[in-house]
Amino acid sequence: MGATTGQANYEVVTNATGRVFRVGETPRDVLGHGRWVPIMAAWLAMCLAGLLEYTWGALSGSLQAAHHWSDAPTFWLFSFFVIFESFVQIGTGYLRNRGILKVRWATIIGGLVCGIIGYGILAISTNIWTAYLGYAVLGGIGSGMVYSSCINIVAKWYPEKKGWRTGFVNGGWAYGSVPFILVIGGFMTGGGVGNLSPHTVKVFIITQGIIMTAGIAIAGWFMKDPPKNWWPQEIDPLNWRKHSTRDLLNNPPALRHYTVQQMWRTKAAKWVGLQYAFYVGCSLFGVAYYFPFAQHMGLGTVAAVSGVAGFSLTDGIFRPFYGWASEYIGRRRVMIYAYSGNVVFQLLALWMGELHNGPLFAVCAVISGGLSGANFPMTAALVADYWGETNNAVNYGSIYAFKALGGSFAGGVAALIMTGTLYGSANYHWAFGFFFGAALGLLAMLTLVFLVKRPTEQEMEAAVRAAPDKKQAPKPAVV
Repeated sequence: MGATTGQANYEVVTNATGRVFRVGETPRDVLGHGRWVPIMAAWLAMCLAGLLEYTWGALSGSLQAAHHWSDAPTFWLFSFFVIFESFVQIGTGYLRNRGILKVRWATIIGGLVCGIIGYGILAISTNIWTAYLGYAVLGGIGSGMVYSSCINIVAKWYPEKKGWRTGFVNGGWAYGSVPFILVIGGFMTGGGVGNLSPHTVKVFIITQGIIMTAGIAIAGWFMKDPPKNWWPQEIDPLNWRKHSTRDLLNNPPALRHYTVQQMWRTKAAKWVGLQYAFYVGCSLFGVAYYFPFAQHMGLGTVAAVSGVAGFSLTDGIFRPFYGWASEYIGRRRVMIYAYSGNVVFQLLALWMGELHNGPLFAVCAVISGGLSGANFPMTAALVADYWGETNNAVNYGSIYAFKALGGSFAGGVAALIMTGTLYGSANYHWAFGFFFGAALGLLAMLTLVFLVKRPTEQEMEAAVRAAPDKKQAPKPAVV
């Protein structure tokens, strides 16, 4: 079946399992330039939108001191931010799939909401409930819209080699914060217990919000999705193994493009979501607590800032590495190895802190950060591998919503375990929290080993029968 779009001819091909491929258009036909341009734009937007999450550990103490907020309400701010940032992705993905909200405008609107609006409200907040509105609600919604828009565009433009590219774009979410964390540390006093002055923290947050909004708007302008079911013409969709990429050979493409209703009728979906929640709790524990832990242990500002900035840096820069490694050994195996390592180094960070060894704490925190980043790009790529790229915005959004559970583990629940109170001030028993975070990482690893499996053709046939695609009658999968 052939058709024409603009100057380009394309052909719609359906394979034996019912997967639809739109072949013939080059990225230049669709975009006017190479497909690397929207990927670089997505990376820039991720670098800026991730600031809300990864600078929080360094900023929260200054906000507490400036406004006399107690510990638990401040840490619950982080949990509620993660909850809103997670759940908005389902709605954003749905609107994008329906063509109601273009990826360009989803990104630009998200940057405006989380940047100058959300951070502006946070900057002028003296009442913690206003901070919940600015940081947790608006900050979470806006940054979630940006994340959803950016991470899904990679699999759409690179369905045949999404591994390291997904890691590259996803990594910006973490290491984009490094310059800002260093600035925060530079303003602090020595001795390990310094905080920004109330005026400085207000100016810093407003400045960061302006930078976020402007940068994300510029990046968003260059973002555009490919046509639905787009496939690169240099790889035969009906015989992709013949001229395949290494990534496709070790991470075979989905049998077809499945809807979110079909996806959730396979048992693999819930296990992918649960491992995601467990490991988010493990990794975000480091984001939320390594900095205050280092301060409470008297390790010094240099060790605290180095550990947390290094955590964010390696968290981000290791993500392309995981994508590259997954092209050789598959997504699941990469995740299993990284999860296991993080359990060890998170506990080592606790040990070094309790020994008041600042340099070794920083080393363990940095390594832990690098291992923490495996979850996000690998799960995003895994969802596309199992259930296809066309509906990945809402499919992965529904998995990403499990981050809300993980964020609750990392923020409020961890605070409860360490302090014995849900909402108040208390003394911290840091070992309880670190062992809790490590246990979550172990649960995530075990879930991957024993429960996360690629859906079989028979499972997918049953899912399609249970939730038929209204737009196109499903074709049965065949061997």
